[in-house]
Amino acid sequence: MQTEAERYAYVQEKSGLNKKVFANSLGLGKEQGSMLSRGKYRATREVLSNLNRQYDVDLNWYITGEGGPEAGPGSVSVALYDQEAAAGRGMEIDDYLTQRLIPVPEEFISPWKASTVRAVYVSGDSMINAGINDKDIILFRLCQREGNGIYVVSIGTTLLVKRVQFDDLSKKVILISENPAYSPREISGDDLESLQIEGRVIACLHRF
Repeated sequence: MQTEAERYAYVQEKSGLNKKVFANSLGLGKEQGSMLSRGKYRATREVLSNLNRQYDVDLNWYITGEGGPEAGPGSVSVALYDQEAAAGRGMEIDDYLTQRLIPVPEEFISPWKASTVRAVYVSGDSMINAGINDKDIILFRLCQREGNGIYVVSIGTTLLVKRVQFDDLSKKVILISENPAYSPREISGDDLESLQIEGRVIACLHRF
């Protein structure tokens, strides 16, 4: 099955439903379902969610063709940004950032909902003593700031993963690497305006 259309047809046939009823179960009209089955229409986020929730479809397989069609027990889909967050000097944020869905064990993000979690690749070695290595994938909860911890942050157009220490009394933020080769970075004054907390890291997927 080389295309999304072929994978859509496979799931529809496996469901035992006719084309119209299957399309309706995904929130699609008959014409939309027909266009999707012919590769003339791409599944929306709602359709993908329904495929996963109602038919236990592995969305990474559905979108990319990699792996198998079944998501497996306890699996949820999280949006992975096609972007690297630097565990090092910093990575420029892609102006045309894309994302795809990947399956992760539900317990990795519990008690948070998958819709509030994002994933990003790691580049560099500045967080190795925290168990975050080059080429890993980290999961982070969007816009969560709850005390000191490991966060994905952006500074201007640079994306980073660092241990963040908030000093509200002195009105400064310290970015700390988990590697003695990298010195802490203190951000204060007007520079704070360029700092954005993207989310708190809640899990790490090691890539072998």
